This record gives sequence, structure tokens and C-alpha cells, in this order.
Amino acid sequence: MTGDKKQERRKALEALTRQGILDAAIGLLMRDGIQGLTMDRVATEAGVAKGTLYVYFTNKEEILDATVDASFDPLIRELSVLLDDDHAPDRKLAEFSLCHLRFFDEHRELIRVIFFDRERMHSERNHYTDSRYRTFVQRVAEVLDEGVGQGLFSPLDSMKVAAMFVEANMGMVMQRIHDGISGDVEKDARQVTDIFMGGLRNRK
Repeated sequence: MTGDKKQERRKALEALTRQGILDAAIGLLMRDGIQGLTMDRVATEAGVAKGTLYVYFTNKEEILDATVDASFDPLIRELSVLLDDDHAPDRKLAEFSLCHLRFFDEHRELIRVIFFDRERMHSERNHYTDSRYRTFVQRVAEVLDEGVGQGLFSPLDSMKVAAMFVEANMGMVMQRIHDGISGDVEKDARQVTDIFMGGLRNRK
């Protein structure tokens, strides 16, 4: 086996081990919440030595951060494809809301733990300082600028309105989780986009 192949195999094994640790952490979070997540329990659940666990993560907070990132990766990929599509800007925004609410509805228990339990523990990390959050605000702003350029939307400060739109979707998610609402995401997604479309439309 050549050196390059050995390195590729080692990286693949490391990725599998890391993913196994994250899967174990997610299982513990779903079952016992953040309070039940400890380095010892993650190591046991993942079937690795505690020393191995520390090779990948230095503490519980790092595991939580990585778990959040891994949990949102599918949503990030789907939204990226959606915003890069050739659809009209207003349709992109409507699909953004639907995709966003559907994802959170399908993963509501994990999201509840991550957002509500973690907030009570005063985590220093929040989505306003997350680079991916800022990236998506920028991407939505570009869709808004596209709509203005096509005459669909009235002139606006695209970054500010994009932040409002993203926060409106997140607010709807948080309200649904807080109130224990599930299903019928189309209705709530339509409500968000209808309100925004009503304000954005160019009435000339």
C-alpha cells in the first residue's frame, strides 16, 4: 500500500470515528438532553476510549458545537441548491421558507434540545455570530437584489431585509416548537412569505 493510500485510509477512518462520536452525542441529546451529555457517556455510547474522544474534541462544548454543525449540514446544502436555482426571486423566497420549516419540523426534538436547553445554559455561541448564518443572510440579500433588478420588488436595503426574512422564518420555527405544533408546515411557510411578499412587491 502506497503512502498516499495509507493516508487516505487513515483520514477515512478518522472521519468515521468522528462521525460515530457525533452520532453518539446526538443519541444522548435526544434521550437525556444536554445535562446528560458528558465526555464519559459520549465515549461509552460511541464505543471508543475516553482518550480517543479527546483526540477529536477537547470538551463537551466542542462536541455540542460540532453536533450543531453536523445537524444543520443537510439544511445548508438544500438551501444552497435552492438559492442557486433558476427560479424567480419570489419563488426562491417561498421555497426557502418551506424548506426551512420542513427541516425543523422533521428534527424538532433535536432542535428543541439544541436551542432551548442550550439557551438556558447560557452558551456563548449564537447564530448571529455564526459565519454560516451571515452567509445565508448575504445569499438571501442577493436574491432580493435580483428581485429589485427584475422590477419584482421595490428598492430596499437588501441586507437588512434579508436578516428580517431569515429571522421571521426562525421565529416561526421557535414558536412552533415552543407551542408543540407539528405538521402543516406549508400553511406557516406561506404565512411568512405572504407577509413579506406583500411588503416587497413593486406596486408601480
